[in-house]
Amino acid sequence: MTPRLLVGKIGPAEDLTAGLERAGHSVVALDPADPGQIAHVDLVLIDAHDPATVRAWAARFAPHARAEQMFIHTALLGGAQLLDEVETARAIVMCAHQIGESTWVTSGADEMGEAVVAMLLAEAGATAVPIADTVRPTLAAAQELRARQHAVLADAHTLTTQAIPNLPAPEDPEDAAPLDVATLETLYAAIEDPGVRRLFVDLQRRTAEQAGDTAVQVWAMEKYEGRQSR
Repeated sequence: MTPRLLVGKIGPAEDLTAGLERAGHSVVALDPADPGQIAHVDLVLIDAHDPATVRAWAARFAPHARAEQMFIHTALLGGAQLLDEVETARAIVMCAHQIGESTWVTSGADEMGEAVVAMLLAEAGATAVPIADTVRPTLAAAQELRARQHAVLADAHTLTTQAIPNLPAPEDPEDAAPLDVATLETLYAAIEDPGVRRLFVDLQRRTAEQAGDTAVQVWAMEKYEGRQSR
């Protein structure tokens, strides 16, 4: 029988922690002001989209990490190397990002990490799909396209209500976190198909218009004008 773990989390991590709790593990929220709390948990889960945020947490936790303690982060654009600071304490470092209802892409710093993250996800009722770090930008671009579909849905509803006034609005999807221009450039560069690349820019521009994000609107216009980075 797999030993029961005490999991300490930073960030919501709702789907993964719910699955781990169903498997019999215990989950507690860590106090961001007290990194020393990780000394009492078996697994530290850092749920953050931004690789820089993950690195910052790893640096804060490093003085308190111990050998064979487990660390997982969920940032898609960075691999296990984001946790290098705690790996120096011989911790087991891994990453897992959810790309579907029960599908997660994963990697580990070594074979041990890859095996452990696959086992934990299986216990949580999910499937682990190991990936190389080189494909992360492409996957992130695909996820961003999917997340920005709400811009199209909003415009479609506006057009529909011109013909059928007072039609109830569709249920709003969860808002995707806005990306900075540097990240958009990384994702844009990962898209090889010119048509998909144009679609990516169009969706970013329309979403930025709806949100009043001037920086992203300027970025999109530069792409339209041909001042491309590739």
